[in-house]
Amino acid sequence: MAEKTDQTRSVVIAATFTAEPLQPSLEFLFEQVGLHLDVRFSPYHQVLQELISSSSMLASLDKGVAVILVRLEDFIRDIDDHSRAVETISSIADEIASSLAAFAARSRSPAVFSVLAASPVVPEQLKGTIEKATEQLVERVAGISGLTIMRPRDIDVVAGDDRFDHESDRLAHVPFTEDHYASLSLAIARKVHAFLVPDRKVLVLDCDNTLWRGVVGEDGVDGVAVPPSFAYLQRFALRLQAQGVLICLASKNVERDVFDVLEQRSDMLLKPEHIVAHRINWNPKPQNLADLAQSLSLGLDSFVFLDDNPVECELMKAELPQVLTLLLPPEDQIGAFLDHLWAFDKVAITEEDKRRTSLYKEDAARKALEKDATNIVDFVASLKVKVDIEPPSEGDWPRLAQLTQRTNQFNFTTVRRTESELRTLVAGSRAGQVLKVSVSDRFGDYGLVGLVICIEANHELLVDTFLLSCRVLGRGVEHAILRHLAAIAKSRGIETVSLPFNQTARNEPASAFADSVAEAFKVSEPDKLVYRIPTNVGLEIHHRPGFDPDAVIKARESDGKKPAAQVTANVSERHAVLSRELLTGKDVLSALSKSNVRHRALPGAAALPATQAERQMLAIWEEVLGIPGLGVDDDYTDAGGTSLLAARLFALVSQRFGARLPLTFILEHPTVRRLAAVVDRDRSQISSLVELRRGGHRNFFFVHDGDGETLLYQNIARRLPDGFNVYGIEPRQLPNIPLAHVSIEDMAAYYVELMREKQPEGPYLVGGMCAGGVIAFEIARQLTRANQHAGLVALLDSALPGTPRRRGRIAKQRASRVAELLSGTPEQRGGLVTKAAVLCRKAFNAAAWEVSNRMSRWFVKVRFEFLRHALRRGIAWPGLMPALTVRQIYDSAELSYSPAPTSLPGLMLVRARVGQGGDTPFREVYADDELGWRRVSSDILIEDVDGGHYTMLQEPFAEAVAEKIAVVLDGNSKVATSPPYFKATA
Repeated sequence: MAEKTDQTRSVVIAATFTAEPLQPSLEFLFEQVGLHLDVRFSPYHQVLQELISSSSMLASLDKGVAVILVRLEDFIRDIDDHSRAVETISSIADEIASSLAAFAARSRSPAVFSVLAASPVVPEQLKGTIEKATEQLVERVAGISGLTIMRPRDIDVVAGDDRFDHESDRLAHVPFTEDHYASLSLAIARKVHAFLVPDRKVLVLDCDNTLWRGVVGEDGVDGVAVPPSFAYLQRFALRLQAQGVLICLASKNVERDVFDVLEQRSDMLLKPEHIVAHRINWNPKPQNLADLAQSLSLGLDSFVFLDDNPVECELMKAELPQVLTLLLPPEDQIGAFLDHLWAFDKVAITEEDKRRTSLYKEDAARKALEKDATNIVDFVASLKVKVDIEPPSEGDWPRLAQLTQRTNQFNFTTVRRTESELRTLVAGSRAGQVLKVSVSDRFGDYGLVGLVICIEANHELLVDTFLLSCRVLGRGVEHAILRHLAAIAKSRGIETVSLPFNQTARNEPASAFADSVAEAFKVSEPDKLVYRIPTNVGLEIHHRPGFDPDAVIKARESDGKKPAAQVTANVSERHAVLSRELLTGKDVLSALSKSNVRHRALPGAAALPATQAERQMLAIWEEVLGIPGLGVDDDYTDAGGTSLLAARLFALVSQRFGARLPLTFILEHPTVRRLAAVVDRDRSQISSLVELRRGGHRNFFFVHDGDGETLLYQNIARRLPDGFNVYGIEPRQLPNIPLAHVSIEDMAAYYVELMREKQPEGPYLVGGMCAGGVIAFEIARQLTRANQHAGLVALLDSALPGTPRRRGRIAKQRASRVAELLSGTPEQRGGLVTKAAVLCRKAFNAAAWEVSNRMSRWFVKVRFEFLRHALRRGIAWPGLMPALTVRQIYDSAELSYSPAPTSLPGLMLVRARVGQGGDTPFREVYADDELGWRRVSSDILIEDVDGGHYTMLQEPFAEAVAEKIAVVLDGNSKVATSPPYFKATA
């Protein structure tokens, strides 16, 4: 599978969502295919920053593959306005396309890119916009060199129907089920494998019960059948042939019988012209495969052998382990088996690939003529070889890059370059020249077979690259290239062509040729040899048939053969597992759990559950942690629990218990017994104060955001100076009421009581992001009125309610799009009728969105008024009425909040600088750069940090936020350097 591995290679994944759940399945799959890869993740939701920055994890990737996963909906998670959401999707798609192109042009590693489909929670009015933007984005980036697209069909072939997990998405932006994360891993692993493992070049097929059902020698030409599964295999072979794979036959049969079936049966899709070579006889099949490899001048590790006979397959594996040997499965499994066959995957298909069958047939004709020739001079003359040396056209770059990667024997410097590197080299070299070499003769076109890069330096024409496909050696092509280089030198008044040679284990033919024509001009330098050929000598270099060096002739005769590689003994078994067992994400999870059985490694005996709730909760823990035999008093963290697993844990708790718990509950209730007790009792008895960090004698209080979460502060809490306890203040809850207050003032009053229970006297240190900042400000106001000092109020990208938003930008952009739509001639626009239809559809979508939004807002208002009544009267929330979310309750309460100016000396506003979509900094959303706070306090410290509205709380930006706070707390205090634990969600 992966005969040669490199321990230093990495796969770096950048995603617009929490992607870390991919890691276990990816690492398992890479191990299965024999790739030693380090799987790493760039910072959460930093795709654009990773693409743009020259120092990002993606940019720093030297060996391996970058994986970029995008969901356009992730950029509008917190955008309620339809027009703004549409504009954000459009602008983000444009920015991603531009950033990808720039990234690929400078990247040293290839990349996999995928735009994932919209989830069911996306409003219908926006799905069409996302689908269109996705289509346009993929179309724009599809031709970028070094970038391969992971399309929906690549995912669909390995995915099931259960893809989205809305609860874990809400909790920690983990949008997919465990099965679907494994499915994505399977699709990603296959793309990475195509980049890092050479594809197989030859498919050798048995005939009876492989190409058709039946035995032609017994059933006759008309007696064999071609049912759908065998027709599918033939279509598969034809698709491969169109991509450059050579199709061969190896069958124990009468040759005429086989070709009668191919020629006479109309239902046979595979025809004689598709077969490049065959061995149809009664010899052992390993012998026939070895003969085919010899005749095609290809190594055995380029071959895939497919047969229905297990005895033949086992014999082939034993005698020729280099060949990838696969047993054809039962008929009903053939389609799935072929769909999951990775061996022929290739990143790009060149024109040379498409013509490979013709090239090999033409070469066979040449060899037949050469075999019968009695005079080598006459034979070479009869070929009428034509050599064209000229600058490459636009479509030639992929092939040229492929040549630098694959050409080993006739290659003077063996410099490997990607397509983007070649283009950059041309653009940046004023005195240089890149030339392609194309060859043809009377039998046909060899195609693009060579590359020369030369540059004028130190009064010489320096040959940076001189490489040639071995199949044209000994025909005078290499001599013609040197003459051409000498002609270039003469036209520039240069007297010397400098041809460096860097010796490798395989490029002896290159030096042998140079010695045969220019040995007198060879100079030894410390790290290489250089042939400094006088220009006038180079102009007189001509081919002398029959006098080519032995190394050149051997190179042509062995063209395509690689030196014997270290054979991976179970390469056939590994591919068999991929194509027959690991077909879906569910299969991967099942195999992973069997291969990675964990055991309880905690002190003491496992305490048994005492109640039904504990038994159910314990089953969830064992499922999520993958450890059987846990006890109800085992600590979550000690058992290997992480923040990502906590999101999955609470999503399952929500599904099976109907209890939606915040992630911070795992900190306060870290055992099955304590967590099960939560779902069994009145939620109002649970404390709203959560310990985020234990640190000393001083306290810092962070107020929950608009969704009721406090774990988003964990990164900052861990980086605050030593000596601080850090607490998260979460909403007071009642059954089916996630936030049991209907005004900002009531929330603050309740939270002040909690704070004073923990810390009776000031100074108090409080802060919060967005909505949490507004509540923290009101907390400080109430503390001040109670003659308690608020030492610091940290407003993290928070805006004072009532602050006007920026106006006109969306309207101008909408008008610009309409004008663009109506511009140009009727022919260019597709006609006025079509254009009117587009405008009508846009207007209808906007109107439908507005109607839907108004109905939703009205229903929220009705339920909020009931909540006000229920809290005042102590009435329980009706079971049939949909519950309000924390966000809906907070937004409704915020509408009536209008605080009077207050003197708060410790007021500090930390603003985000850069972000997109829902991560857009508030200073870009609101018309007031100070976000309205100067209206209520004249004494305010304003600081700016990198990151967006919510990514400012993510690493690496959280460190800067903590530093800003630390400076106010303790002068120039240094923040802690512990790693992040939880991701923030706004």
